[in-house]
Amino acid sequence: MNSWSRSGGRLAAGVAGALVGAVAVLSLQGRHAPPEPAPKVRLGLTSNDDAKRSALDLRKSDGLKGTILLAWTPGELPAGSERIVERTPGVIDATTVLSGLDWIESSRAADGTPIDSPPRGYAIPFEIAIIEPKEYAAFVPASERTAVNEITSGEAVMAATEANGLRGASEGLHIDLGERSVRVASVVSDVATNGYEALMRGPAPATWSQTNRFVLMHIKRASARRAVERRLEETLEPGGVLRLRAEGEAPFLRYGDAVMPQLLIKANFGEFAARPLPDGRIEIHPAWVKANIRSAVLPVLGDVGRVTCHRALLPQLRAALKDVAAQGLAYTIDPADYGGCFSPRFID
Repeated sequence: MNSWSRSGGRLAAGVAGALVGAVAVLSLQGRHAPPEPAPKVRLGLTSNDDAKRSALDLRKSDGLKGTILLAWTPGELPAGSERIVERTPGVIDATTVLSGLDWIESSRAADGTPIDSPPRGYAIPFEIAIIEPKEYAAFVPASERTAVNEITSGEAVMAATEANGLRGASEGLHIDLGERSVRVASVVSDVATNGYEALMRGPAPATWSQTNRFVLMHIKRASARRAVERRLEETLEPGGVLRLRAEGEAPFLRYGDAVMPQLLIKANFGEFAARPLPDGRIEIHPAWVKANIRSAVLPVLGDVGRVTCHRALLPQLRAALKDVAAQGLAYTIDPADYGGCFSPRFID
């Protein structure tokens, strides 16, 4: 089993951005393209706030039955959670989703034109949701249900931001994931994929060492939420924490809903080629690091020395810390607590 196989399914966390909540897990930036000017961090069409509005607009008056509710827990829910949920009073139906990380080793358009060609020994992290198409289709906007429902083995449905903004190709794109390959059958909204880069039919690849299991459900009334909470909490290990989110409470109904999806982080910061290391870190291609990572001395954090971070984040970090100092609040920040900004690694 190679390093790609061992790391399959794990969440790549890459470059954490201190004081920038939306980039608390700044994964997968930069790509194997030539260096470009520092990107402006666009929290416009690719922000969690806009995603939230888009999700509500797409689902509004869409004929969806009941309210959609998400259930997840750090790690993953027990395998029988879907059945437990479906037997809970007030729940109409439910479906299980498994999310994980794969690696793009190459890709080509329908006409054979190369799209992705990472440097030898590197690959592009690719966040996927594994679904049961007929069940999951009930949880997407009506106009996109057919595309989801028709996913077959060896196919993927790709998020619009992934197809249009990152890959630059859509239907017919062939993606080599190392020990297997997939063909993009169609493109749907980011809302339909819940912020994942692509949807694929189950089962999850055998090469994935780790998955994140969560459940989506339709509930008839608000009181069913509490019933679901009680039933699922009984299945968790001691100390386990259940997370429930209804549509409208989070931009996307997905595992780790409070963290900006890798898809949107890529759209704002670019994506890079990398390779996993045995100690849980990831090695980002040096060309991307040279083009995008900078070091600077920042206000308030002077005792830390030079802070190393993504070039697009340093101006925001500097401005925020200047504001803190200007308001006489520098004493509220202990430089000794600074944990770093650029730290490419996996989060289990």
